[in-house]
Amino acid sequence: MKKLILILLLLAPLFGLSQTNFQIFYNDFVECYFDNSSQDSLCIYDSINGKNLLSLKIEDRYKKRLWYKIAIKESKNGWAKIENIMFVPGMDDSLNTVLLNHKTHWIKIENLKLDAQEVWGPDSLGRKYFSEPNTQSEIILKSAKHHHLSLIGTEGLWAKVSFIHNDKKYVAWIEKENQCAYPWTACP
Repeated sequence: MKKLILILLLLAPLFGLSQTNFQIFYNDFVECYFDNSSQDSLCIYDSINGKNLLSLKIEDRYKKRLWYKIAIKESKNGWAKIENIMFVPGMDDSLNTVLLNHKTHWIKIENLKLDAQEVWGPDSLGRKYFSEPNTQSEIILKSAKHHHLSLIGTEGLWAKVSFIHNDKKYVAWIEKENQCAYPWTACP
């Protein structure tokens, strides 16, 4: 029942249940999140190494329930160009209206995350992590386990990530179909 309520909250803007309709899913872009598990703010800049336009923070009491979801247009040298950024699960349309004005601005990649949800079955049948952003490259790891992934960069719909698996740190590329931009629930 809790999952159903969460899914309805996440999908409410799609069905006109909020005052303003905001696009939630961006299938043509890598999507990630900032959940303030670090003590840093998420800062939006007018350009790479440019002027700080806005600093975003999530109040500690909401840390596990709210986050910023970001669709990335491109990445360069530790920076990500914003295609879309929104505060979810969409309870503050006034903030999301302000955030609409920051399309094409830049954020630092540090502290941006993705999740790779658990897959049923053994690791040999799990999701693949590649050495390069293509399926013909070496498979670094297959895993059915849930992973919290730190974003390093993007290329097209591929995300370069770092993560820990069985006490070992990996850096690899993951396909769009295995990326999840939700910090505490499964992807729809």
